[in-house]
Amino acid sequence: MPENEPGLSPKTGFVVPMTAVLSTAEQQVFAELYLPLIGPLAYSLAAALRSLQAPTMELSNRRSHTELLGILNVDLPAVLAARKKLEATGLLRSYYQQDDLGEAYIYDLQRPLPAAQFFADDLLSVLLLDTVGELRYQQLADQFTPAPLDLKTATDVSANLLDVFHIDSQKVTHVPAEIQAVRADMTPREATPISMPDLTDEAFDWQVLGQILKQNYVDLKQVASSRQLIMTESRVYGISEIEMAKLISEVASLTTGRFDESQLKLLIARRYERPTGSSAEQLEARAAAASATAPTTIKLSTAEQQVVNFAKQLAPHEFLEMLKQEKHGFVTSGEGRLVHDLVNRGVLPNAVINMVIYYLLQNRELAALNKNLLETVANDWQQHDIMTPEAALSYLHERQQPKTTSKRPSRARNGRAPRKEIVPKWAQKQASGAAKAGTNQITAAQRKQLAERLAKLEANSEKGD
Repeated sequence: MPENEPGLSPKTGFVVPMTAVLSTAEQQVFAELYLPLIGPLAYSLAAALRSLQAPTMELSNRRSHTELLGILNVDLPAVLAARKKLEATGLLRSYYQQDDLGEAYIYDLQRPLPAAQFFADDLLSVLLLDTVGELRYQQLADQFTPAPLDLKTATDVSANLLDVFHIDSQKVTHVPAEIQAVRADMTPREATPISMPDLTDEAFDWQVLGQILKQNYVDLKQVASSRQLIMTESRVYGISEIEMAKLISEVASLTTGRFDESQLKLLIARRYERPTGSSAEQLEARAAAASATAPTTIKLSTAEQQVVNFAKQLAPHEFLEMLKQEKHGFVTSGEGRLVHDLVNRGVLPNAVINMVIYYLLQNRELAALNKNLLETVANDWQQHDIMTPEAALSYLHERQQPKTTSKRPSRARNGRAPRKEIVPKWAQKQASGAAKAGTNQITAAQRKQLAERLAKLEANSEKGD
């Protein structure tokens, strides 16, 4: 292939040789294991190339990259970047040549590895773990691990082919020419092995590693057999020999000195995981700074202030659970994972995440959290630097303001009056309980004054509705 793709332009031709249709299992591996690595564009590119396969390998019947760009609706650099991802993961082999018709590429689609081989490959499995995280990685591993079949007390009573069908033994001995011809045409092309980087010449001092592990009574024979994994992890995360020895010693058995490679992968992923957002301390510092510099002119209703208070006091999982109990529902496993992932991203403080949850479940009246909506709202608030619950409410008010400035009474699209903020019952109960638990008891006059204020607030609220 020429350096820097000098011959690649929208008019450059290409041919995609015919390959067998992917099986259901291969499609599942492609969608579940490869898609997180290559991304949606490369995934679509593979599908587009498969739809443009030529029944016969004739370079004269080439297509132009313009057709491919039209299918994907992207520019040429984006297609090239997506193509390189397919090549890097072993899903595509690209060849370049020049002939009388000009420059052309041959895109030879490769079949995805079976799930067992995928997880056995050090580079692909480490890349997947680093991309999707430990929780999702374990879920995918469980999903593609077949359930063990216990046949210890069973007897095989399956029928034999020759017991059911009569086959001419002469034809079995001398295979007919028609069968031989079809076999020759259908012989699968040998898959080109994935082009992985050579890690054997890396500047890694195995002698130092071995000396440390020997002192810790680690099985050095297994270390030698896990050489490729150790080199991969060292290169991906930049782990030194001393640090690697400590990690291997942590997962090694005290009795046998052997270690589980999958446990080593998980330990390294936890220890060296690259965060996508800010740390909890950084988020809290930003939230405190935002709260200190926020304008004091933001006026919140009593209901809104109570929601803000509890958003600051409760953790997102607790906030979600109590809000679902108020709606006589329960927290699904999917909702728990969504909140867990959003917290781990480190893009919003916990109090603001609680406001996202409240906005979707209470104001949007959703029965359960939706992944797309949750990520959309969280992404929108992050872009607008929403760091406090007060700022979240203020932002929501600003977005609703144009709808409420008309002279006619504001109505929702369904004709009903706009929904007013409602404090969940659990918030009301805890607020009243907190008041009762206070050290200063209010007097009868203060209690009467408070009741009059609450009555006035309710009267004003009814007039506003």
